[in-house]
Amino acid sequence: MEQMIQVLNGISPISEEDRKNILRITKTVVLNKGDFWIQSGHVNQNIAFVEEGYLRKYYFHNGKEITDFFYFENEFSADLPSIIGKMKPHANIIAMQKTKLTTFSYFDFNELCMKSLSLEHLHRKIIELTFLRFYKRSVSFILHTPKERYDELITSSPKVFQHAAQYHIASYLGISPQHLSRLRRNKSTRKKQQGNRVW
Repeated sequence: MEQMIQVLNGISPISEEDRKNILRITKTVVLNKGDFWIQSGHVNQNIAFVEEGYLRKYYFHNGKEITDFFYFENEFSADLPSIIGKMKPHANIIAMQKTKLTTFSYFDFNELCMKSLSLEHLHRKIIELTFLRFYKRSVSFILHTPKERYDELITSSPKVFQHAAQYHIASYLGISPQHLSRLRRNKSTRKKQQGNRVW
């Protein structure tokens, strides 16, 4: 739980009293591989911080899973649109291996924010960062090529390539596994060519 406090403090400084109040509303949840953190159609008003392991967010459409995000250590996971909009989530978030979470109720945290300006500021920063993440992903599918999305993912989230299955990565990028294989081969070939250059 202290790991989560460090991450929150890095987003926006909080006081010792805020730290104690946050820890008071948290609990530890351990998921086995294949367990749902969030399941489509089932209300979940909690926020999770990934201490160990990782989660995958996906939608089920036309008989296929469409991967939308990966959550690794030191990242927060929730379905904020369903919480804020007071509706059932459309997405699923599932543990891809044994995963340890620190969780707390969004509404319990919101109550703490009403009593603390620093927590209110922290809350606003988290909402802003979440919005930017959604925005960047939407823009990438409108303006960027699959290769550009692939290169960006390598730079921003190398853990995805270390842990996730190729077909889940391909789904996240909006391409076929075969297309992803070609991109990876081309990337590897370019690296070898650059390594063989004599300057």
